[in-house]
Amino acid sequence: MTGRGAEALLEETILAIRLRQLGDILATLGALKALKQADRRRRILFMIDRQYHALLEQEPYLDELVAPPPRIESGAGIAEFIRYVDDLRSRHVSCVLDFHSNPRSALISFLSGAPRRIGFDVRVRKIAYTEREPRARLLRGRKMNITSHQSALGLAGRIGISDDGIGPLCELSAGDKPAAAAWNVLKGMGARRGAVGINAGNPYPAKAWPDGCFIELARRLSRDGRHAVVLWGPGERERAEHICIEAGTGVFLPPDIPLEDLPGFLRNLSLVVTIDSGLKHLAVAAGVPTVTVFGPTSPEEWHMGGVRDRVVSARLSCSPCRLLACPFGSPCMARVTVDAVHEAIASILQ
Repeated sequence: MTGRGAEALLEETILAIRLRQLGDILATLGALKALKQADRRRRILFMIDRQYHALLEQEPYLDELVAPPPRIESGAGIAEFIRYVDDLRSRHVSCVLDFHSNPRSALISFLSGAPRRIGFDVRVRKIAYTEREPRARLLRGRKMNITSHQSALGLAGRIGISDDGIGPLCELSAGDKPAAAAWNVLKGMGARRGAVGINAGNPYPAKAWPDGCFIELARRLSRDGRHAVVLWGPGERERAEHICIEAGTGVFLPPDIPLEDLPGFLRNLSLVVTIDSGLKHLAVAAGVPTVTVFGPTSPEEWHMGGVRDRVVSARLSCSPCRLLACPFGSPCMARVTVDAVHEAIASILQ
């Protein structure tokens, strides 16, 4: 057999699943890029929530972005779910890499019809997989903290991908043109390129750095002769406006920016100061230096930065705790000083 028929027999279709959480989605891209580079005949399908499709649709190593199945909430929902599974099985997936490994993604893996299903060795849902990878690694009998990037490479290693030369976050291909309009708005207000981005976010209570710290940091940047841009996303505008108003001169609030335009917008900034969040990982993937305040989450698991990225932490004995709300008022965040963050900024900009 020659031509397209023979080529079709040689193709391998891999379904990668990471349904949500922007930072974790970005952390899988290095493994997926390596899979494609190892064999260009591979077809890579990436199943993620629709809200992330526009951000990743330009990535050349992803052949198709697939939305997750519909929720089953009625009789009509069951019929729609069955049609979705039939469509998925018609793609003849040869291997599933379930980077998410939650109950929903495990069910999708099992129903895909793939003869090879690789996921993490976690609880009951591990029975959906033909091969299981430990979520944690052990060193001399002790559990090691590893990042989502390293976990993703662990799964990809099952089909022959090594972690040699694969950085923590793959740089995105998104261009800068769509971000020009948003930056021009700030330029009209008087903002200069090279400003410092500030991302207070909308975190769960234990992970919040106090507003007063962000306000004081913005004032110091202004005294240094640097402008600050307070970044915001869904549900965060009111808090961002409060920080801007209280900080005063030299602090700017950008307009609403779609997720897919954010990498290009961030490249106008000299660096981003942030809590541990999806935007922190997006900044790293856009090639923008970061200073990240850590408290209840572990830098060893969630930093995923490069040589131009800094971690600032109070390093309390109770941290990381992974609690959503701290009964003691989150001292691990409150005790991170503005001085420490300001010094980290200076270490990058100098």
